[in-house]
Amino acid sequence: MRSLIALFVFAVSFSSFAFVPEQQCKDVKGNVIDSSLTTVSKIMNSHSNRPQIYITGTITQVEQEDHSGLPHQKFSVKIGTGTNLQIVSNLDFGRIPVAVGQTVSVCGEYLHVGQGMVHWTHFDPHGGHADGFTILNGTLYGDKEVPVN
Repeated sequence: MRSLIALFVFAVSFSSFAFVPEQQCKDVKGNVIDSSLTTVSKIMNSHSNRPQIYITGTITQVEQEDHSGLPHQKFSVKIGTGTNLQIVSNLDFGRIPVAVGQTVSVCGEYLHVGQGMVHWTHFDPHGGHADGFTILNGTLYGDKEVPVN
């Protein structure tokens, strides 16, 4: 009887937690991109035209928002290779509450600009790009349009 009660309590308490599957970074063909340093280095050293990349690192700088043209939020992330990548996030998909020292994961389109830049860090409402996203403190950003005033 005790084990039946314990099982019931476990089932009720477990059902109150939502299971959120891990978000996968995929290229335009649907191939899953991993965030290993080997994969990141390969992508950064390739001459591919705007490949999808998935990085995890530490925020080293938060820049002022850019409101010339489409509004963007910009910050730098240091990845394991010691490289700082600039992240450019379209504010039409929400402001990300970034701060220096936080760990962040970013999926987006890599550009060979400076040490490197990642943009399209949100879903593409028009379907021309692979969808991107940002994960900070367990929260997914860029999965829907959320205009910031």
